[in-house]
Amino acid sequence: MLKSLVITCLLAVAAGCASQTGRELAAQANDHVAELTQSVSLALPARGFQVETAGMRIEPGDDVRMCEVVALPGSAEDTYYVNRIESALSRYGDDLVVSAARPDSETASIMDIGASVPCTRAGEAFGEELSDVVATQGRYHDERFPSGVGKVFHGGQKLAVEYHYVNESSEPVPAKAKLSFHVVDPSAVQFLARTASFSNFTIYTPPGGESSHLGECALHEDVSISSLVRRTQRFGTSFAVWRVGGQHDGELVWRSDDPSHARLDLAAQPLQLAPGEGFRFQCDYRNNTDRELRYGVSAADDTCTLNATFWSKDPSTAQAEGCLLFSVDEDGVAR
Repeated sequence: MLKSLVITCLLAVAAGCASQTGRELAAQANDHVAELTQSVSLALPARGFQVETAGMRIEPGDDVRMCEVVALPGSAEDTYYVNRIESALSRYGDDLVVSAARPDSETASIMDIGASVPCTRAGEAFGEELSDVVATQGRYHDERFPSGVGKVFHGGQKLAVEYHYVNESSEPVPAKAKLSFHVVDPSAVQFLARTASFSNFTIYTPPGGESSHLGECALHEDVSISSLVRRTQRFGTSFAVWRVGGQHDGELVWRSDDPSHARLDLAAQPLQLAPGEGFRFQCDYRNNTDRELRYGVSAADDTCTLNATFWSKDPSTAQAEGCLLFSVDEDGVAR
């Protein structure tokens, strides 16, 4: 950090930086570290642990999506049974996706602890042997799994922490993510929580226009769903989800007309879906700019994704669930 400040100083003599002493530069470096350390407040679990990214500074007007690598505490012999995960972002953070690398996988082998790289998606940055841990567009998120359901992690396991920041202020701001893992006894986790992502890449809104897009995806196994999450960005307006297939075909599950209300909690009464059943979801947009709006990860773009937290009734048949939709059928639905 001090070395980078010295280099900046040499490149900015006109700004008066050259008159600074080494002690002043060291003080600036310490101030920066303190700013990052204090930028996210998240209480320690009564039983469990926390991890956090090293963090970085985001300059005024910058639109940044980064992937950082952190590791869970302990060694490979340590196993953590988790029934609650909290996450927090510092100010101006608007998207967080955390994924866990499968231990001893090729993906894990290329994830250097402390690495921080620009990215569009963690899988593209490091490899696809990743499982979802958290996905949220809120600065604070509290994922509590139903009784008997949770996630299992191992000491030293690597996490890819993907975050999106848009600094709309006139000053540099710290970008940092922190997570709390609440640990329970092994007997408290009989079913493993997983995440399915349904993404519609076909969205398009003309300059100054509005649009509505439907996507549909089916599941392959008997599942119980404990939460649904919408993922749209600043141009998204309404979001709706219906059931597809089975005796509840066409039934409205959820409508979100406020982007700040992006999560439906079903833990008290999980939604049951059989193989071949699934969801149809609709994303609506209002483009108040003079350019075309398409799917993308920057603040100038938007997304159309439905995330579902679920567990399988028969863990021995667990399959990857979700879909990536790239084309629209004749009936106007992307499948």
